Order: sequence, then structure tokens, then C-alpha cells
Amino acid sequence: MPRLVILVALGILAWLLVRWFMRTSPQQVTAVVRRLGLAIAVLGLGFLAITGRLNWLFVAGAAALPFLRKGLVMLRYLPVIQGLFGNKIRAANPGGQGNSFSTIETRFLRVSLDITSGNLDGEVLEGAFEGQFLSNLSLEQLLRLLQECAADPRSAALLAAYLDRHHPGWRAQAQGGGPRETPPPQGMSVEEARDILGLDANASEEDIIQAHRRLIHKLHPDRGGSNYLAAKINQAKDCLLER
Repeated sequence: MPRLVILVALGILAWLLVRWFMRTSPQQVTAVVRRLGLAIAVLGLGFLAITGRLNWLFVAGAAALPFLRKGLVMLRYLPVIQGLFGNKIRAANPGGQGNSFSTIETRFLRVSLDITSGNLDGEVLEGAFEGQFLSNLSLEQLLRLLQECAADPRSAALLAAYLDRHHPGWRAQAQGGGPRETPPPQGMSVEEARDILGLDANASEEDIIQAHRRLIHKLHPDRGGSNYLAAKINQAKDCLLER
């Protein structure tokens, strides 16, 4: 009987974890994993210190280092993993709605919008702030990042959209006022269009139209969005409808 109770409890816990994983943005998942890892490391260090087994720490650390490096690299593929899990979970319940996040990736940034709450956050993929989340950076740091993003107009426009939403007066502090023109549109793959609209491969024409309508409602320039984000959303809709 106790074993059955434990198995049921573990099953419920696993279900809750999968549910949380599918509904949480990649940035938040990464942040939680890092904090949890730090907490485990601190508790483990304290336990070894109390029991006088600190010498085991160096042995275990040397053995685990390659796996830790691979784990940190794998965090970059969270959106892909979430998509794969999402497709399997939704296979028994066909429908066009993928996950509740709209994701846009450029050279320097991977930005996700929580379609439900409207929260916009992103991870830096390259440069001095690589691995940092936009929400954890100060305005001064974000403006420094914007200077780095000047090498990629799409990244600069995406960061400017984030700044417009979270730091409305940022242009007064930015050198040159920041990018004001929307970069010319580039080709978009079907997969990228689905990521932007938060849809899966089963999306119908009506699903595409409804997803586009929800995102435009949240990210239209008149509602704190930007011309760049609105253009990407419109391009994603056109890409999927023209297939």
C-alpha cells in the first residue's frame, strides 16, 4: 500500500511538472533550472562540510563537469523540446493551438511573448550579456546590448520593441535615439511562422486568423507594441495562409 501511494504521488508530481513545463516560457524554465541547481549545490556543499566529506566534492565535481556543460547547452533548445512534447501531447486532441507563447529568434536574441498574460521577455544569445534575460538587465545594460545589436538590424529592432514596452522613455537616453525604421522583411519559414503565432502543424485557417488577431491585439503599436512586431505577426499569418 505505501508503495502504491508513493507511485500515485510521483505520477501526479510528474504530470504537474509536464503541465508547468508546457505552460512556462523557455526563459522562465531556464531561470528556475539555474536557481534550483544553485540551491542544490549550496545544500550539497553544506552537507559535505557538516559530514567532513568535502574531499568527495572535488571528485564529484570533476566527474560532473562535462555533463553540466552539456546541460547548459541543452537549455538553449528548450523551445524545440517544448514543441516536440507539445506535439505528442496534442496528438490525441487535434487542434491548431500550439503553446501559449509566441517566439521570435534573431542573431542576438530569442524573445517570447506569453499570449495569455502579455508578458514579453527574452534571452541574449550572443555578446557580452550572453545567457542573460532581458528582464534581469538594467536600462543601462539594455542600451549597451542595443549597441551590440547594431550589427544585426533584426536584433536591434526586436530589442527596441522590448524597450518600447518595458522602458517607454528609453530613446531619450539612447545614443542616436535607437533604431526607428522597421528592417526590410526577410523570408520566413513555415516553422518560424508557427512559432511566432504559437501554432502547431494541425492549425486550420481559422486557427491562424484567430492567433493573428490575439497577437495583434496585444502587440499593436497603439497598445505598447511596435511596428516591427506587428510586421512579423502579419508576415507569419501571410506565410501560413499562402501555403
